[in-house]
Amino acid sequence: MKFTAAGIAVTTAPLKSARAALLEKKIQMAPAASQTGRLKRRMDGLAKVTGGKVFARDIRARDMPDWPDDQAHAFMVFADRADAPFIGLDFSGLGEDLQPDVIVTAEETTKAGLDFYDPFTFGARMLLPKGEVPFFLGHPLAILIYNDFARFAVAKRTYQANRGRIVRFGETTGPVTRDPYANFRFVRIEGAEGAKGETDVFNPVDDGYVFASYKDHEVRWPTPDAGGDVNARGMFHADRIRSELDNPPSDWHVVEREYYSPYIDAAALEPDNCNCWFDEEAARLEIVMASQSPHEVMTGTAAMLDKSTFKVQELKGHPAYTVGYGTKEHSPFPYYGVVAALHAQGRPVRLALDREEHFQTAIKRHPVRVRYRLAVDRRSLRLQSFAGDLELDGGGRQNYTTPVTQVAAGAAQGIYYLPKNDIVAIGRSSRAPHAGSVRGFGSLEAQIGMEMLVDEIAEELGVDPMELRHVNALENGQRNSAGAVPLGKSRMKEMIEADRQHPVWVGRETRKADFEAANPALRYGVGYAIGKKGFGNSNEGVAAAISLTRDGKVRLRHIAVEIGTGAVSTQALICARWFGRPADETESAALDWSPLEMFVTMSPFAMDKAHQDEMKQDPRWTPAFASASSATNSVFYFSHGTQEAGRLIFERGILPAAAALWGSSIDRAAAARWNDGVFTLSDGRPLTLAEIAAKAHDMGAVTGAMVHAFDRWGWSEADFDILGETSRRPLDGLAIQTGSDQWRRIERRNVHYMDPQLDNASWSRFAPVSALVELTVNRGTGAVKLLSHHSSLDCGRILVPEFVSGQLQGGIGMAVGHALYEGMPLYEGGPGQGHWNFNRYRLPRGKDVAVWSQTANYLPVSQEEDFPKGIAEVVQIPTIPAIANAVAHAIGRRMRDLPLTEDKIKEVLI
Repeated sequence: MKFTAAGIAVTTAPLKSARAALLEKKIQMAPAASQTGRLKRRMDGLAKVTGGKVFARDIRARDMPDWPDDQAHAFMVFADRADAPFIGLDFSGLGEDLQPDVIVTAEETTKAGLDFYDPFTFGARMLLPKGEVPFFLGHPLAILIYNDFARFAVAKRTYQANRGRIVRFGETTGPVTRDPYANFRFVRIEGAEGAKGETDVFNPVDDGYVFASYKDHEVRWPTPDAGGDVNARGMFHADRIRSELDNPPSDWHVVEREYYSPYIDAAALEPDNCNCWFDEEAARLEIVMASQSPHEVMTGTAAMLDKSTFKVQELKGHPAYTVGYGTKEHSPFPYYGVVAALHAQGRPVRLALDREEHFQTAIKRHPVRVRYRLAVDRRSLRLQSFAGDLELDGGGRQNYTTPVTQVAAGAAQGIYYLPKNDIVAIGRSSRAPHAGSVRGFGSLEAQIGMEMLVDEIAEELGVDPMELRHVNALENGQRNSAGAVPLGKSRMKEMIEADRQHPVWVGRETRKADFEAANPALRYGVGYAIGKKGFGNSNEGVAAAISLTRDGKVRLRHIAVEIGTGAVSTQALICARWFGRPADETESAALDWSPLEMFVTMSPFAMDKAHQDEMKQDPRWTPAFASASSATNSVFYFSHGTQEAGRLIFERGILPAAAALWGSSIDRAAAARWNDGVFTLSDGRPLTLAEIAAKAHDMGAVTGAMVHAFDRWGWSEADFDILGETSRRPLDGLAIQTGSDQWRRIERRNVHYMDPQLDNASWSRFAPVSALVELTVNRGTGAVKLLSHHSSLDCGRILVPEFVSGQLQGGIGMAVGHALYEGMPLYEGGPGQGHWNFNRYRLPRGKDVAVWSQTANYLPVSQEEDFPKGIAEVVQIPTIPAIANAVAHAIGRRMRDLPLTEDKIKEVLI
């Protein structure tokens, strides 16, 4: 990535620019593909399993070209209290030999004008000044830098053993109290035409969300008024919904329950880290980062430096492979590495958290307490009305609490159609370590309660839980709780029909009786749940570039960061559709898109249509340039960029060249097919890619395509004049290469973007997954053992079956931990005080996840939806409540606060 920000020349280069020692030598080469077109292995697989230097955490100064070899090391001092003012640090306990070479405190950062570039997301007070009460447990107080590793290692251990004497606090005053970070209210009432009517009485998409104000840090909702503004009208309808649930019609069955999803660490096995070097003489700052959003780190760093006294003229970034389950997206951590480097007196400085520090400060999953009221018609079994109240704890920094709160509210309906809903979600601030983007992103937390509640209702009504779900599953053309009709096909009924034929479900009562008679110490249970989640978000920006060299090599560059999903290997494989084989060279986290000359002006989530309409007149403007890599946005959104770049070269480069070599028309050449890497005409005449590429270069045909696309529940479109012909493409930015020429930007015309109001849809593209779980509960110990689990998935067109299977297995493993083992205290006694590790935090192991008795049913791709869907996040959603429902079936008691630990189950059984 090359651009100018705040007068700083910014360049982002992947780690392949470092010495060969950094990565497996062939890490950028094509993934191994069989003759069937399936991958034999992912391109990074060998390096990862053999310990090759792939992850940012492995990189030292000596591995980087042109860096000094004298690596400095730093650690941070964190507050272990949040109820008293911080009054200073006393390092005398470290001894004379272990004093830091450099100490960075709020005094130094304030003097230098350094603070977070985005105070809304990260808050102010990057380092806490003396005299102030920490906003949260784990609030950073100082950065200590050591010029050699030996002193650093001993000093860090000494500090951790004596932190109570080193960090000094004044008299207890109590925690800082602040307003909630966010509130959303989804109010919807269907229109007179019913479930598939063209209009609603009220909904967020057509009318708007209802928002509250704050007084004394508490939520105050607007006064209801049927003739008022959107907030007043929304409250009028919300009050009617709740009043009806208080006094329901005689044929309604209304159930109210409360559920809790715990505070969880994502337990990414690569803790937060970075390695940075500030060359003051050259005015250059370089960052080796572990980030899912390197574009944001670079632009954020440039913005932070712009307000500082440091003179930086060049900023270089080196994204590495990483893993974070969302927690390395929009993280404040890299900016602390930047601050350390700026003060490290010319030495590269490595800031890498150990496991206890990661527990203390890394982004967590929001704990969510929900209270749901759901009404069902006793005769038809159709859901009638829903009121939901969700409380999320965002901890001490805003981070992603606002969008997670919004997503949680929109996802609370689960897979069901609701004629009426009033869903309130509040994201609160607290003294807990901050929560943010974690796999599931609010949808998971909200739907756990819904799937447990539906099971309870079925039990009270004496009906089959699958039948109740089948009757109410969202159908094509029906609206979600925001009033939007989903773009995708609804196949949940099809999944439920298949699942209820499964022998584990059909024979569950007979099997329960037989099993418990033969095993009196155990109780047997079967549980079911189904969930859905949008893949990606409502404002995805993607950039990709493909070049075809004269000798027939395919080179791919992409914004995708490899975070463990196999996204980079998948993007390379997609090239085979257009070139007969995967990309020969693939550069991930590639952000040099200067030929496109594109820019952004503000967050796409904050802009209105007027701003968009004004700015789109500039053909270089886009609402969002580069999305962070997440668990579910690569297979659909990132693949779109690769597909469109490949398609353009195929249509305007390969076909004209092949037609010329064959002496045929382009239409006839278009009927040729790739067979074993050879482009073969219908009469059997073959051409190799090298032959076609050479001809394309000689003709001056299109040999390279650099594309940008933007999606807001619908792709941007524009007209492009390409070599004298105009075509409309689902892109908003394009540059091409012809022959061996340099990149040339193509001016767009008649661009179309979807209305920003569609952000209120909450979700429009989604993937559903179901879970059927079979388990036992030990009557004496409360221990739960999974016997088997079965999943049904609608993941569209499968690109790499092994990656889908891996995401399914990984999601199930995380779900087992969420349901049965994982959870921490929010405040004192929790991770924020710096004493948590895996000795206290239990993760599921192979023996806990029924690894040898899992099955899956992948719905065949439908003609209407011949595209892939991201499923890596949704897998957890039904598996967690399915386990809870199976435990209830086993012990005959409902438990609603997760995790269902052995101690909790024992208390119920006694």
